[in-house]
Amino acid sequence: MSTSQKTSSTRLWLMPTLIVLGVVAALVAVFFWGRSTATPQADAETPAAQQDAEQAETLPAELVDEVIRRDPDDPLAIGSTDAPVVMVMFSDYQCPFCARWTEESLPEMQQFVDDGDLRIEFRDVNMYGEDSRRAARASVAAAEQGQFTEYHAQLFPKGDTLSDYSAEALTDIADEMGMDTEQFEADMESEKTTETIDTNEQLGQELGAYSTPAFIVNDTTVVGAQPTDVFIDTIEEKLEAAQE
Repeated sequence: MSTSQKTSSTRLWLMPTLIVLGVVAALVAVFFWGRSTATPQADAETPAAQQDAEQAETLPAELVDEVIRRDPDDPLAIGSTDAPVVMVMFSDYQCPFCARWTEESLPEMQQFVDDGDLRIEFRDVNMYGEDSRRAARASVAAAEQGQFTEYHAQLFPKGDTLSDYSAEALTDIADEMGMDTEQFEADMESEKTTETIDTNEQLGQELGAYSTPAFIVNDTTVVGAQPTDVFIDTIEEKLEAAQE
């Protein structure tokens, strides 16, 4: 099926949503829905090789502008706002494939971040429910104390997900890391944190990013916890293009 045919059929199916969200959001949803309609439960049971089979696509500029923020006050982002390459990651703290990517690929991405070539903006879609949402809140609270990266890693210990996402367990992690737990708990429940979580979650819903992890690297989409080399090659291609 051609791209134009997929777009046409998907728009018909999403007509009520188009009225509410507008053309831009609908076009991005075509991308995500056209590539994966898996439920969270199906994702957890799907062999990694099947998820890795997803192919990259290029998004038009107007859609990229809706997704990439380069906001210097974004608490869930690492890297310079002036970096030539921006990776947006749609994830969930209970997603096993997100955990695998964090363990295997994020350290390699960090080198690009440290060199000033890459910025990563994390967007939690919280598709697994309240535990995911609570973990996302905790990550914002950790960011308020300048420890987002370290806390993010603790939420995916050794490439796995946690067994306990209670507020107490999440605060215990912060305590072990030497954070101010009173401030941490207050930030978890703050209106500012709620706004951040709601905004990112709504973006994921509007884009149809219900299968995680999903990425946008400048204008290129990458779906699934693909091999690290896929991300390295994509970033290097974008860096070369930026120098032309």
